[in-house]
Formats: sequence, C-alpha cells, structure tokens
Amino acid sequence: MDRALAHFPTNPEYGLGIYRRRLNFVADARSMTAQVDDTHHSYWLLLEHDAVRVTNVEAGFMRAPNTTCPGVTAGLAALIGLPVGTTASEALARLPRSASCTHLSDLFCWTLAQIGQTALWEISIPDQLSAPVWFEVARNKVIGHRWQVANRHIVAPVALRGRPLMEGFMAWARSEFGGEDLIAATMLQRGLLVARGREHIVDQGDPTPLARAEGMAGSCWSYSGDRLSHATGTLNYVRDFTAGVTPEAPPPHIAARLQGAGS
Repeated sequence: MDRALAHFPTNPEYGLGIYRRRLNFVADARSMTAQVDDTHHSYWLLLEHDAVRVTNVEAGFMRAPNTTCPGVTAGLAALIGLPVGTTASEALARLPRSASCTHLSDLFCWTLAQIGQTALWEISIPDQLSAPVWFEVARNKVIGHRWQVANRHIVAPVALRGRPLMEGFMAWARSEFGGEDLIAATMLQRGLLVARGREHIVDQGDPTPLARAEGMAGSCWSYSGDRLSHATGTLNYVRDFTAGVTPEAPPPHIAARLQGAGS
C-alpha cells in the first residue's frame, strides 16, 4: 500500500479494471498543443515557438485531484525562452518540485521533444493483484514498449528483468533508451504513478485535507507552502476508463488547435 494513499478507503473493485491514459499531440508550424486524459486527470498544454526558442507556454485543467492544482500553471512562464533543443533535465531544472506540477512538467518535456510531430500516445496498465500484468504504451497504435510487471519490477522481456519502475527508474531508463524509446518508457512509468490511485477511493465523501497524505510534503505545488495546510482533494474527479478513454472538452481555443485548425 502507498503511504500517501493509506488514509483513503480501499477500492473493492480494484483488480477488475485497467488504467488508461491518452496523450494527444498536435503540431503546426509555430506551436504544439497537447491534451492528456486519464482516470485522475484531464489537462492541456500549449507550447508556442519560433523554431529557435519557446515563446509562450499555457496550460489548464479540466479535471484535477486537488483544489489548488489550477494555480500551478503560472509557474510555466519560467520555461519561456528555452531553446527548442533543450533536454528534459535542463527544462526540469527551471521547475522546482515545490513550485510545479509533475504532470505538467512531464507534458512540457514530451511536447518539446516532439516539436513538429503530431502523435497519439495510449497507455494501458491493468490492475495488479498477485499475478504479473502487461503494461503497454503505443504511439499511433504501434506498441513502443510492452512490459510484464510484478510488484513494480519488470518480469519480461528478459533483457529488462528485475528493473525497478519506482525508485531508480530514470537512471536505468536513460542508460537503456534514447529518443522516442525513452519518451515511451517514461510515459509508461509515469502512468504507473497514477494507476496506483485506482487501489483507493480518493474522490468520495467529504473533501480530504492534503495534509493527511503521509510523505507528500514538498513533492509538488499543491503539497508545498501554505497550500498544504488549507488545500483539499477534489470530489468526483475519478473516471473508470477500463473500456476506453473519453477525453474531456478543453477550452475552445485549444479544441480548435487539437482539431487541426490552429490559430
């Protein structure tokens, strides 16, 4: 059991479903627009550039786990001016964990790395009880990684057997993969971080103070500063996408870009 979720009731239906995440990236000549939908989130990001540097970054949430999540988007202004060839590590150096959102930070890095490319990524992670399960990530319906996983360690393929998917993941992933393969691996691992939430009922009953989450202080914007003392979880934000992801409707200007209309 994850300590950060231990104060929530367990989900009696865990073991019967599948965590799914859909990441849609649409490119045009001077921008990248992205939307992510999964069980616990729906959010978007717009990255504008002049083919040399990032000229603007905007983001927003349609669904978020905490009442304070929307306030984090202003911090993305720190990324304006970055060269379009900036690595993920260099970009994240501008986004301290206590002043940023892990999910938006990742999305910015994946968007930056795919400038000029339109792509649909899909992740599936079945609930795991005792038997190993298969994690998959696909780009435009082509599977990039398929890992059999037990106890958050890879069982198959044999070449990756024993590799951890929690602590220590990025160190071995960077040495094993590069380019699109590294993006795919990181997306799949980040999916696991969210999929853990399916083990508990986190959005029902009375609003839950974030301060009750053990070990989360300082982990992100919502769990830092005075926000930790007054913020609560959001109610009724979790979706069951076992049968497939249903994307939320983004703001009109983002919807137009995702439909290829641009601006």
